[in-house]
Amino acid sequence: MKAIKYIRPSRCRLADCVPRNFVSKQIVPVRWVESGSLDSMPSHAEEDVDTSKKAKLSPVAQANGQTGGQITESTIRLMTRLAIQHGAVNLSQGFPNEPPPPQMALAAAGALLDGSSPEAALAMAANLEGLLATQHPDGEENGSESRDLLSQYSFPFGLPLLRTELQKYYERFYPGLPADADKNLTVVLGATEGFACSLRTLCEPGDSVVFFEPFHELYPSQCKLWHLKPVAVTLREDTEAGEWRFEEAELEAALTGAKVLLLNTPHNPTGKVFSHAELEAIAKICVKHDVVCVTDEIYEHIVFDGLKHHAIALCPGMAERTLVVNAISKTARATGWRVGWVVSPAHYTTALRGVHDQLVLQAPTPLQFGAAALLQMPDGFFAGHCAEYAAKRDVLLRAITDAGFIVTAVPHGAYYLFADYRSVPALQGMSPTEAAMKMTKDVGVACVPGDNFYLGSSRADAELGGRYLRFAFVRSLDLLEAAAARLRERLETS
Repeated sequence: MKAIKYIRPSRCRLADCVPRNFVSKQIVPVRWVESGSLDSMPSHAEEDVDTSKKAKLSPVAQANGQTGGQITESTIRLMTRLAIQHGAVNLSQGFPNEPPPPQMALAAAGALLDGSSPEAALAMAANLEGLLATQHPDGEENGSESRDLLSQYSFPFGLPLLRTELQKYYERFYPGLPADADKNLTVVLGATEGFACSLRTLCEPGDSVVFFEPFHELYPSQCKLWHLKPVAVTLREDTEAGEWRFEEAELEAALTGAKVLLLNTPHNPTGKVFSHAELEAIAKICVKHDVVCVTDEIYEHIVFDGLKHHAIALCPGMAERTLVVNAISKTARATGWRVGWVVSPAHYTTALRGVHDQLVLQAPTPLQFGAAALLQMPDGFFAGHCAEYAAKRDVLLRAITDAGFIVTAVPHGAYYLFADYRSVPALQGMSPTEAAMKMTKDVGVACVPGDNFYLGSSRADAELGGRYLRFAFVRSLDLLEAAAARLRERLETS
């Protein structure tokens, strides 16, 4: 792509881009102290501050509500918010107010609009370059000075526009769930970081974190990251009912003395959609044992067969003890954007924001701007995922069952098939890893060994991790049909 002149956008003021009530007047740390207490500041800076808790902080930090502790939001970034609040010329934080090179911005725009290949993205960028050159042949726009806002830092806890749209989104789909833009919402760098921040905010080393197995491999890995104890409660495939079920007694035993329950619904890898009755039963146990629930609801709109996703935060007693982790990755088919969020009770929000600030600072500002547009989509867009993914599921389900795999609990949500491979002649006698490697190398259809989704002795158990492979039906129909053809051609069923 040839070099071009800077395209000078019109002067952009922050006040034109965000609501007027977005300025946060305080910044509060999470405290992880020897006594094991988790202290967070009140939700407003004007409220009284316990000065006995103030440690060696700057006068500015103390004046704006910070307390002593190991993790705080950045004072540098605090000064930017104060500059906006007081109309000061901002010479505090090290970010420019002039745009990045247009070549870079055009290349990024090309990738966003046609990401099928690097070549296609470059071609799209060239087309955009020509369009801009036609509109502004001299590289100028009305003589205005070159200014930039959306390629620079946003507030660490999220672009005000995005948090405002998230608040509207939860009011639309989950009325009654507290999701105030200022009090409850933190924009994070994808759901993975959202879980890391949540666990770091809630837990101390040695705390128990409970989740259902099979599970996403992220859960025990993040427990290791923060020196927490992972505890798995087993979902078992009920072949007669065609459902994945758990024992309430086993769950209650695991949650007794635990700090957090990680709950994923719709569920990866089984496709289970927890019923409202199941969630109410789980909620009662959480309340009884004072357990905080961190939910993984990233597949919320990928539910079929007439079922509906329910939020456990709306169950009695759970609003004050549930952190909802979500992201645009699945709903928007944008796994590389890394824009997610955490909906937290107000008494956890400032602590969580401090952890997030020091871990990654923020999600990319221009992609947050794009994510806000996703949340404005009509209901039909979100509902349309049901039929789309049900059709994809049926194509792959037919193909693998014809090849000899067994799926008695057909998934009702997410986009995975967790299939028993022991009846496939070509895979008999193999471990899950051996079977997955044969499928990938010889059959030409990649999958994940089932023992990857289990903990401890369950990994090798012939009735649990020892018999499954996971297939994703998220790909386009033509690729799923190609996989089906390979299964027919390369796997003998007799």
